[in-house]
Amino acid sequence: MYLIGYDIGSSTIKTAIIDAQTQAIVKVLQYPDQDMDLISRQIGWAEQQPEIWWNYLCVSTRKLLSETKIDPKEIIGIGLAYQMHGLVMVDKEQEVLRPSIIWCDSRASTIGQEAFKELGEEYCLRNFLNSPGNFTASKLKWVMDNEPEIYERTHRIMLPGDFLNMKFSGQISTSISGLSESILWDYKNKKVSDEILDYFKIDSQLIPEIKPIFSNIGEVCRSASIQSGLKEGTPIFYRAGDQPNNALSLNVLNKGEVAATSGTSGVVYGVTENPICDPKSRVNVFTHVNYEENFDRLGALLCINGAGIQYSWIKNQIARSNSNYFDMDRMAASVPIGSEGICILPFGNGSERVFEDRNIGSHIFNLRFNRHTRAHIYRSALEGVAFAFVYGIQLLKDMGLAVDVIRVGNDNMFQSRIFSKTIATLLNIHIEVVDTTGAVGAALAAGIAAGKYNNLKEALGKVKPSKMYEPNLDRVGCLQAYSYWKASLNQVLKGQLEEPQTKSSGQLNAHLKRELRNKNSKLSAQALTLASQTKILSQIESTIKTMNAMMDKGELEKQIQSIKAKLENVNLNQNSFEDFQFHYDQMNQDFIKKITTTYPNLSAEDIKLLIYLKLKLKSKEIGEKMNLSVRGVETKRYRLKKKLNLSKNIKLDEFFDTI
Repeated sequence: MYLIGYDIGSSTIKTAIIDAQTQAIVKVLQYPDQDMDLISRQIGWAEQQPEIWWNYLCVSTRKLLSETKIDPKEIIGIGLAYQMHGLVMVDKEQEVLRPSIIWCDSRASTIGQEAFKELGEEYCLRNFLNSPGNFTASKLKWVMDNEPEIYERTHRIMLPGDFLNMKFSGQISTSISGLSESILWDYKNKKVSDEILDYFKIDSQLIPEIKPIFSNIGEVCRSASIQSGLKEGTPIFYRAGDQPNNALSLNVLNKGEVAATSGTSGVVYGVTENPICDPKSRVNVFTHVNYEENFDRLGALLCINGAGIQYSWIKNQIARSNSNYFDMDRMAASVPIGSEGICILPFGNGSERVFEDRNIGSHIFNLRFNRHTRAHIYRSALEGVAFAFVYGIQLLKDMGLAVDVIRVGNDNMFQSRIFSKTIATLLNIHIEVVDTTGAVGAALAAGIAAGKYNNLKEALGKVKPSKMYEPNLDRVGCLQAYSYWKASLNQVLKGQLEEPQTKSSGQLNAHLKRELRNKNSKLSAQALTLASQTKILSQIESTIKTMNAMMDKGELEKQIQSIKAKLENVNLNQNSFEDFQFHYDQMNQDFIKKITTTYPNLSAEDIKLLIYLKLKLKSKEIGEKMNLSVRGVETKRYRLKKKLNLSKNIKLDEFFDTI
């Protein structure tokens, strides 16, 4: 008999199968190979299509079953872990109404800040242990205010894990833990918060039925069985947010125990028995997976949005194409502590709770072109995230949490010796590495409700550290580098200008309307400019074709001067498409939305080609903008038609008319 567990993040999906009897890991699979796309229509926005999570989950399940040769009939239970704080909205037919506003989207920060003040800071901290902040309830309020037609059609709101359970079983439910991460759970009165619902004017009927974390929350329905390859009727026995689940996976369940991870974001998660809160809401407190036993297990969660995503960006944009993270780590080890003066702040992934929901962006300080190499950038990037962890952990210690040992998994930035030893040395602690993942933890947790294990202690009995990082780097060197990093951070925090989102709701709506008018005007102007430039280039092309027949040197010289004058008027700029595409996306969201929803396998280059084709540019013009030959453009057109599943007799122009 086997158990299967999933850990659905915003980057990848991890799937694990374990032997229910021996607790041995049969196989863990990560899918897809590249990070899942984020939709970011405006600065600070982050969305994903929920159906993509489901599609990838089904692909990874079939792949895992095929590789292990396990009969689906032998799988006795499913466990789900999911990216926290996301908002999924469905209608009565269980159809998704809009892309999910995910955890790192910061558009609702102002809404949460206003609620914090108007409901009363003392009241919020006493009853919710948090500010409403940028969490699910505030995101829903944003939809109510900005997309009322979507809100009116909404039958239920869900977190990502609730959505995946719905896809598996056709049943819609949530948990106390899910409500707590949405800021919809009243800790003092131990119920759904009527005050939050009333304040935001949220219809209580939108809240799904509450079911315990460890319980039968649904069974695989026929359609899900066909798509995933799992047996119809297989029960789903567990569902929890990724960070509480990560702590469970590492056997962090009791007071004083601390778990950490550094995937797309960085998280430190400490368990406490007493309600605690940070008056500035830089640290958030949610129910832990075992909260429901006595209502006394809470997780203090410190999140750093700019962590693994920063290092992933460095890899994709700066490292050579054939480099992997281990190559980068080896190169970084050739550089001394402090990276010879270069310093990177990693906070480029939306607003940061540790800075009271300010979006300070990422910064590079003291880069010297005649001195620094890729290796220096790699090390300073690792150190920048490590320093952010140390900075945040100090907030936890100030709240009274003991941090003597940190336990981590083996599948994130803690695989880097530089990263881990920098944190260990600065905090003078040990970091224990456990050979497990969130997907394995979710599978083990499912075994409790399945009746294979009596309790969490038995289920996690074999979870032991396999490696330990000691605090044995040069402490003086680490402290000097950290001091410079903090000084650079303070420089940014003190000099940051007020952003438009700090304005009141009325001012913000007016600001957004002006933005929309400006974008509309700019798009129209750019479209006219592009058309004009295309016409001029066409004229030049025609002139050049006739020049070959000219023998008169005087006439030839005259034509050359004419071409030069026309080229001066074209005034092309290297960033014209990127700027145009941005404004095009803002004004044509329905087109982009339909394309990405219907064809989730399209790459960014495919979308770019689609826009050019929709603008009726010639292959030669497209080639110049995409750095391709005419033949290369035609090849891309052919491959694009295959991705769109268009038959040979259907032209792309005809296809656009159907969108």
